[in-house]
Amino acid sequence: MTTVTGHRQQGDQRLRWSRIRAVSRRDIASVLRNKGVRIPLLVAPTVILIVLPVLLVAGGDVLTSSTTGQISQAPGAGGLAESFTPDTAEAVTGFSGAAAWPTFILQVFIAPLYLLVPLMVSTVIAADSFAGERDRGTLEPLLHTPTTDRELFIGKFLSAWLPAMVVSLGGFVVYIFVANGLGWRAVGGWFFPTPSWWLLAIVVTPALAALALGVMVLVSSRVQSVQAAHQFGSLVVLPIILLLIGQVAGALLFSVRFVAVLGLVIWVAAAITMRLAARDFNRDRLAERL
Repeated sequence: MTTVTGHRQQGDQRLRWSRIRAVSRRDIASVLRNKGVRIPLLVAPTVILIVLPVLLVAGGDVLTSSTTGQISQAPGAGGLAESFTPDTAEAVTGFSGAAAWPTFILQVFIAPLYLLVPLMVSTVIAADSFAGERDRGTLEPLLHTPTTDRELFIGKFLSAWLPAMVVSLGGFVVYIFVANGLGWRAVGGWFFPTPSWWLLAIVVTPALAALALGVMVLVSSRVQSVQAAHQFGSLVVLPIILLLIGQVAGALLFSVRFVAVLGLVIWVAAAITMRLAARDFNRDRLAERL
């Protein structure tokens, strides 16, 4: 088989950002036209950062009464009951009385769910990035463009990472107003975001999106369809589900120290994964799967 890499891979290896921007703009434009990709980018943050907090805060009295009553009596439910009792909520958030429950939900419980936003956005776009090109029949022309493998990889990465950051940070800004609006009456003023949430938004989410993209690049270059890429890519949400379970069970808490350590670990994992993905990325290997 004739390679598509050609002489351009043997010549000047300097990055040409005009080519990288062209690849990124092309992919982002494709995302904006594709309802199957665009709709999840809006629905997921809306449900996680608006609908769910409203429902949980509104149903706070029912949930707290159940955790101090029937749930606390259930075998093996000690961690869950301890996590949801008003006394524990007060100890965690520093707010007492009627403010304990809404601040616990808004500051603590929603925190791991927020991390699903960059994961979902980046994986949805990345799955469409290569496997979607193959489905649409546009991968071969792309591979014959004068971009180098490195330029194509960076362009593809930015086309998913930048939208993930826009949606995540935009969702964080929206959630600031949602959280303060829901807790204003109980707290009596502006109380959100907390230092741990600033770390989540500024440090953890960029690393998490990069990690997810590294995984998806490795996956998408090997599978034959968007559906298969989504199936494999959905596995990256499992660690976040485990974090949520650990928090509900009372085994961990999204404190400033925990979030800082979490961000460091994810950045290291993202750097390793992205290095492997960049080294593994090869347009000749992609061409063989056309």
